[in-house]
Amino acid sequence: MKTYFSKPGKMIFTLFLVMNLVACKKGFLDKSPLDSVNSTNFFKTASDLQIFVNGFYGRLAPQYNTQSGTGTTGGGNSNLAMDSNTDMMIVQTSITGSLYQWNSNSVAAEADDNWSGTYANIRSDNYFLYYANLNSEKTEAASHYIGEGYFFRAWDYFRLLRNFGGAVIITDLLNDNDTEKLFAPRSTRYEVAKQIMADLDLAISKLHWKGEGQGTISGRVTKDAALALKARIALYEGSWEYYHSRKASPYAMPGKNGNEFLEMVETTVSQLINRHGAKIFTAAGDKLNAYNQLFAQKNAANIDGVFLYKVYDAALLTLSHNFFFKILDSGPSITDHLTDTYLNKDGTAQVAAPANTLNQLSTNLDPRFRQTVWTPDRGPLNQLPGRGGDGDPFRYPIIASQAPYTSIGFTSTGYRNYKGAVLAQEATKGETDDILMRYEESLLSLAEAKAILGTINQADIDKTVNVIRNRVGMAPLSLNALPATTYREDLGFDLSSPAIVNEIRRERTVEFALEGFRLNDLKRWAVYEKVINGYQPKGALLQESLDYFNRTPAQLELDKGSNAALYSQIRKDGYMLKEFNLINGENVASFPNGRINPWFKQADFRVGGRGLYINPVRDYLSAIPLQQIKLYQTNNAVLSQNPGWN
Repeated sequence: MKTYFSKPGKMIFTLFLVMNLVACKKGFLDKSPLDSVNSTNFFKTASDLQIFVNGFYGRLAPQYNTQSGTGTTGGGNSNLAMDSNTDMMIVQTSITGSLYQWNSNSVAAEADDNWSGTYANIRSDNYFLYYANLNSEKTEAASHYIGEGYFFRAWDYFRLLRNFGGAVIITDLLNDNDTEKLFAPRSTRYEVAKQIMADLDLAISKLHWKGEGQGTISGRVTKDAALALKARIALYEGSWEYYHSRKASPYAMPGKNGNEFLEMVETTVSQLINRHGAKIFTAAGDKLNAYNQLFAQKNAANIDGVFLYKVYDAALLTLSHNFFFKILDSGPSITDHLTDTYLNKDGTAQVAAPANTLNQLSTNLDPRFRQTVWTPDRGPLNQLPGRGGDGDPFRYPIIASQAPYTSIGFTSTGYRNYKGAVLAQEATKGETDDILMRYEESLLSLAEAKAILGTINQADIDKTVNVIRNRVGMAPLSLNALPATTYREDLGFDLSSPAIVNEIRRERTVEFALEGFRLNDLKRWAVYEKVINGYQPKGALLQESLDYFNRTPAQLELDKGSNAALYSQIRKDGYMLKEFNLINGENVASFPNGRINPWFKQADFRVGGRGLYINPVRDYLSAIPLQQIKLYQTNNAVLSQNPGWN
């Protein structure tokens, strides 16, 4: 049995009333029609529970159903652009507003769905858990679905923790008369994290392992996923408390140093290691493609290390997804901050990175670079196996919007995504599963937690970092031979931390590039402003693209002839339409070191400009929406605001 996802992002299930129930997201006091389900008669069988909890799955990830759009997590190519609100990726030539806060007035918004929508979800979680625990049959199958309920409540509270820090904890099924609980003060972030851990412990105790019992149903939450989520959140909160306390930031948790949560990581991940050992996806030993093709699997049910994933079936869905277009440009563009983070494949530090061409980087760097970033030695996109006829004949990505090629987009930095290339014709009707949680994250969580605690040893590195590196043939990491490098604060490294801590940070950044971890990492490491403030995104060497796209007069004359042997390289690659040129200073430009300047038309992003900016005493957390604060006030209660917000 499989679980399928439709275009709007909800699992297909039979009770339309349940779909209506979970869709309501007006505010945590607004009452969706929960009583439209007969709670006495409905929450009895495992099948009843499955039908209801199916409605929770749409929360797990944004939808990836179009080629167009900004590529942000709200739509478009979201599976490509999960890091588009960070230093690692920008979206075409538009300044990333969340990172350009020079003129922000610090006035909180009236509403925020991250608050009200999440509490609407939590109300559904509480409703389900109350009646499922009260009425359901005492079977392992029913217990599994109750475990899913606890997983989703933990998921929802983690959303609140990430966005707001402390939050109001509500775990009971409340009615309009429960004003004391409805208008309770915010609990601390520590208390919210502890509540999440309690819910995940219940989930872990009830859920089946992947491949067992209800865990055989494709796409469902399993014990593996719950353990991975617990490790994720324990590392997040533990490192947040550790670094913010050490730096005495406005977001520090008084009296807490993070050790309690950091120590949870090892006990949690050890359960996964005991079950999965060193089993991750290796593509049968194909080190040149294994990392890349992990994200292009049509059936993740049997893929080692994939713990949670969305399933798509084009036969059942009017419109599935367009993962096929991930490696076209369509807006999201990788920056120098990702490229500069990689080590050489022998484990040494990069040398003179700005002067290296794409092909040189592809040859020299950690093999994951080549499996993440397109390099011209692959040939044109439309000559890739399984891709024939997708309309892009270029070896280099277009780096300036130019008719008639605007329909296939462009990359404003010269770095084109290649991670997860779908080498099959499945445009619009895509059936590639979408990986949401994987084992590698848990392994690196263990390595990072132990590095912070100062307890990591070579055996820990061998069963975590080196398992992951071995998949692609990257040199193993040795505690006794760490790279001789100067750690750059603007890349997210911490000069006051031991080298091994920074190397684990590097490993995490490289392994999870473009998967949506970067923003949370910068915030929990308390380096957000160190990385963002003053940053002017840079791309690949401009001269490479100028040499490729700009034709000499002699080449233009040859192109008018009929002798294919004399045609210029672009014509050999298949370019048969109207010629165009890249004009330095008009539609493209570079920094003095030769790297592309994607925002060159903006004064703040030219030499001497201010660059990006976030307010370090405000922008680590979102504002509590004003309408919620006012609602508390009308009920003679107080809902406190986050630092820096009015």
